[in-house]
Amino acid sequence: MKSSLKIAAALALGLAACVTQPVPQPDTKQPDVSQSAVVPTAEQKPVAADAAQLCTLVPEHYVFFAGKEEAWATACAGVPAAIAGAETKAAQLRVLEDLLDVLHDPHVSFGTNSDASPRLVPSGNDYWLENGVVTGVRPGGAAALVGLRFGDEVVAVDGEPLEEAIAERIRPAGVTLTPAQLAWAEHAAAAGYRDRLHSVTVRRAEGEVTLLLDGALPETAEEPVTAQMLKGNIGYIRLNNSLGDGNTVPAFDAAMDGLKGARAWILDLRDTPGGGSTDIAEPIMGRFIDEAGGYQRIRPPGEAEWVKQVSPRGWTAEGPLVVLAGHWTGSMGEGMAIGLDGLRRADVFGNDMAGLAGGVDTFVLDRTGLAVHLPTYALAHVDGTSRDAWHPPHPVIADNGDGPDLALKAATDWIGSFED
Repeated sequence: MKSSLKIAAALALGLAACVTQPVPQPDTKQPDVSQSAVVPTAEQKPVAADAAQLCTLVPEHYVFFAGKEEAWATACAGVPAAIAGAETKAAQLRVLEDLLDVLHDPHVSFGTNSDASPRLVPSGNDYWLENGVVTGVRPGGAAALVGLRFGDEVVAVDGEPLEEAIAERIRPAGVTLTPAQLAWAEHAAAAGYRDRLHSVTVRRAEGEVTLLLDGALPETAEEPVTAQMLKGNIGYIRLNNSLGDGNTVPAFDAAMDGLKGARAWILDLRDTPGGGSTDIAEPIMGRFIDEAGGYQRIRPPGEAEWVKQVSPRGWTAEGPLVVLAGHWTGSMGEGMAIGLDGLRRADVFGNDMAGLAGGVDTFVLDRTGLAVHLPTYALAHVDGTSRDAWHPPHPVIADNGDGPDLALKAATDWIGSFED
């Protein structure tokens, strides 16, 4: 797409300053913010102490730290000065949030936020952006409601030129920019900050159009599961970002009982950005298999990898099974998609998923009590492909906003090719 190439070139020019300066080598293997001459006030001391703890915690426990050491050390060295200018609790939290930006990992986050915090990726995104072009619009989300379209060329977000909004999330200045960091910064720029008027400006044939996202009220499902019998006797079940909800398994079982007798099944995982728990995902997967099997590789650092198993549960749903996955299929949802594929039980239709890599553990910082979520071990498909690098074998646009549901149509057409 020509517009995509033009946007990519503009981004490269806009970010050139971020990649031309060498990153200074740290004096020690572990960043030590305590060496700074900046003295925090009494109100700033708790967050200063926790920043120092975080600067040590990440190298010790974050499984994807390799290649980020120099940038992390540089950023940690600048934390005391940043905290000295942070006079409110929200501003102090923002210092720590900016520090986590260095890792450019959507699976790294704090367990709290303020009115000025960045929105999380992907749960805070209403649209998916790649090289300045919209490649996904979340159905029922604010962007879909105001008319953002798949393929729109984005020139500004929240009133700021796109390349500048992206550059704001590249931390620290002077890092050698990687494609992964640029992609993350683009998604983060699209999500924006909570204290800014949320908008997106697109260039169309009729000219530039600014769409205000803050004024739209996204649709939200009240139940953890949505189910219906589709034409052709196809049982359709959708999880409504509920893989962390204790009511999901009973609701799923009730949905299956209501669809008993279906000749084929569609499991829709396109709205699972919040991730969840194996205690919920495995019982759901167990309804579609008749024998135990491995569904996901666990790769702890410094230890032998192993394959996590899932067992049958209840009566087995027979017949073809399609899993729908997209940009808002996140974390445990991604695990279910690769798991059912690895078990050779389902055909997965859709596009790239959220790419939330690794299994997360939670650490609590000593002084403020802030919880920080860090991936501490890697995850992979049973065939060895890293979970965040795996692609659905049946590619189709999964997230088409208020347009036709192309993935669902592809799935029903595929199922229709089988004889009863």
